[in-house]
Amino acid sequence: MKRLIVWFSFCLCIGAVTGAYLYVQTQGASTAQGVTGTVNAEELRAYERDGKNPFGGEISGPELTDKEYQEYIHAMSHQKVKADEKWTFFEIHPLRISWLLEHLETNDLTNKHVYKQILMKWADGDYSNAVADHNTIWEMQRGTIGKARRLLSPEEEAEYIKENN
Repeated sequence: MKRLIVWFSFCLCIGAVTGAYLYVQTQGASTAQGVTGTVNAEELRAYERDGKNPFGGEISGPELTDKEYQEYIHAMSHQKVKADEKWTFFEIHPLRISWLLEHLETNDLTNKHVYKQILMKWADGDYSNAVADHNTIWEMQRGTIGKARRLLSPEEEAEYIKENN
């Protein structure tokens, strides 16, 4: 009987670890429809020419849902915050922010006011609340790993961007 309990416990642990790994992988991959990392004006023009959004994805502005807003804002916030785990990254760019703001009013979104509040501050260059912004979106996504703890220093931010280029 003890062997059966040990074997069952072992299988349960393996299943839990595998499930957690797959969950983390799918959460990180959900934003991978576009090109992650840094972006320059030439790449943004190429995205537009190819009929893609400013994140390199296929979703058009009128098709944006709460899920996409959360993924894009969350991935951009990683540029500004210190967290133990970060799986996605989109460089903050004024065109990306303005594109998201432009489509807020044309889409039926549950958390429109939250996205607008964050994006309006960012459009003005105010990232002083990026930790709270990140964690608000992270909580909406039911995050369990990677809560933001503090703002990155300018040097840490530059290094993060360089590493994710």
